[in-house]
Amino acid sequence: MKNASDYNLDDMVNSYAVEIFEQTTNRDDAQDLVHQYADGSEWVIYYSKAHDLCRNCNIDQGHDFIADCYSDVPMTYDDMACRLAYGEISARLAQAVDTLYSIQEEQAA
Repeated sequence: MKNASDYNLDDMVNSYAVEIFEQTTNRDDAQDLVHQYADGSEWVIYYSKAHDLCRNCNIDQGHDFIADCYSDVPMTYDDMACRLAYGEISARLAQAVDTLYSIQEEQAA
């Protein structure tokens, strides 16, 4: 993803979701990879990219992540951007992977 936008973020996340789905056989293993993919994303690691993502994408799920996990934790502006980006990517990715497993289950039934 070169530019942060909701469209590009969804496209990146969907690509990651397919990779994770192909590498795993169950939702639990997939969730472990979701966290690894989100945590290793350049949009989480690099401050400038995290800020770009926060400026140009809907980060409501990132805010929910901060409220759930870091509500009383002091952090710098840069740390906040990285955590918001992680929370957003992780939530979108978990949802995309879950959708793939749901489709697989429906087809198997």
